[in-house]
Amino acid sequence: MSGGPQGIIIQSASCRLLGALYLGVGDGPRPTALILHGIPGIEKNTDLAYALRDAGWNALIFHYRGSWGSDGAYTIAGMPDDVHAAIDELLSGKYPVDARRLAVVGYSLGGWVAVVSAARENRIRAAVTIGGVSNMRTWHVLEETWVHWADFLSGTSGGELMSQHRALGKTRNPVDVIGDLGSTPVLIVHGSADDVVPVEQARALYQASSGLDDLVVIEGADHAFSQHRRQMVDVVVNWLVRNVK
Repeated sequence: MSGGPQGIIIQSASCRLLGALYLGVGDGPRPTALILHGIPGIEKNTDLAYALRDAGWNALIFHYRGSWGSDGAYTIAGMPDDVHAAIDELLSGKYPVDARRLAVVGYSLGGWVAVVSAARENRIRAAVTIGGVSNMRTWHVLEETWVHWADFLSGTSGGELMSQHRALGKTRNPVDVIGDLGSTPVLIVHGSADDVVPVEQARALYQASSGLDDLVVIEGADHAFSQHRRQMVDVVVNWLVRNVK
């Protein structure tokens, strides 16, 4: 079984989460990456999913509660719970997934989810953050941006998202939990010209890891890596292939 994508439904609490599973070429269980989109999830990073598939990996892109057709109300704090549910589904025996080779790849706010989830979830063997948020306390977003993002989400508002952001700033952020990952390798990829999540977020996470993780700053790249997609995808895929055996 190879190719894809194929539709996948994940149960998270009482909510149905919708996703697409790209099945890697090859026989037997495959290494698998969960690709976690940001807020509101307009950029899905499907090019990364196809590149992983072509490298022999499975890749799952799924949508958190309250986003892009998934049931429920969107909450930032609930996103790691949805990752846990997605892992449960992947390891249910229905899919050719190697439980020993499971990674999370988070983009933008999904980078926050990836590191927080990896710190909580010992089934995750590697984590990648791409243009990721590492510290809610120092990540500043304009009110009108929260309002715009809320238009794409269910069960929330711009004001509610702002309140969640402030509350999460008081909790343990990636910069606080990176040391809990132990030997789990982490790749931090960021664009030097990112004006949504400044590159200082990446440097702060790298510093918090005491330089034990890998940092790649792509010169001139914006938040979406608009003119640097191939370079970003190659960095991520090659790193995963090397580090998840």
